Amino acid sequence: MANSKLLENTDLPIIDLRPVDEFRQGHIQGSTNLPLSEIEDCWYELPPKGSPLILFTSSDEQQKVKDLFERQQYPIEAILLAEEFEQEELVSDPNSRRLWRASPLLENYIELIEQHLPGTDPLAFDIGCGSGRDSIFLGLHGFQVLAIDRNPMAMERISNFIERWQVDVTPIKLNCEEEYDQLIQLIHLQKPSLVLQCRYLHRPLLDLYHQHLPAGSMVAIHTFMKDAAKYGSPKKPAFLLQPGELAEKFADWDILLDQIHVLRDKRPLSLFIARKPY
Repeated sequence: MANSKLLENTDLPIIDLRPVDEFRQGHIQGSTNLPLSEIEDCWYELPPKGSPLILFTSSDEQQKVKDLFERQQYPIEAILLAEEFEQEELVSDPNSRRLWRASPLLENYIELIEQHLPGTDPLAFDIGCGSGRDSIFLGLHGFQVLAIDRNPMAMERISNFIERWQVDVTPIKLNCEEEYDQLIQLIHLQKPSLVLQCRYLHRPLLDLYHQHLPAGSMVAIHTFMKDAAKYGSPKKPAFLLQPGELAEKFADWDILLDQIHVLRDKRPLSLFIARKPY
């Protein structure tokens, strides 16, 4: 009864720390599955530190969970134990509440991208995918995604991410700064509808996209502008876009979006989407 009243009167995130298969068998409506065995790779999926949480776990993990989240500076509103819930109090759908956010370019302009897709069954390349949030976000919007990164740890992390969210995302280990021929072959073979590049800049790739992407494909680029160096990293000019640089590079494409997003720390990033004309 106490658990029911708590859940009826809260909108706090509920973090289900059980394994994926147990979560799918039955969980609290609106909860988020972050298996305890994977939690060290999942902190970025949680709200900022200091945000109160409700935790759902088994009784034998209760103290471990309490100590772990307190060390990470998360106030614990309550710890709910799986053994105290009847099966009929839980739901068995596979959906997990999304607490993390993709890049502002996707969160704010996914509809613009969808409106200009060249066909059905869209395929996206997420270049320098990192943690994989943007790849998963696109997968949740019906894209097939190739999540491309040179870091093997990123590949392992995103593989766990994919399993939990049940999306059509394939991790590919590829160094796009050195293995140009492989990337070109992949583009010609797969013919992506969208190439996404967030918080990453290697200028030769812009030329590669311009030359090798098929007609109707889009580039979506969200990376740091020159003035970001005034407020933090990156500092090197090689990693910073000049004002108007993307519009000039893709001047013969259809430019759908060319704006600036400013972070709380005042670092500016590009919001740029362009489509290759037919």
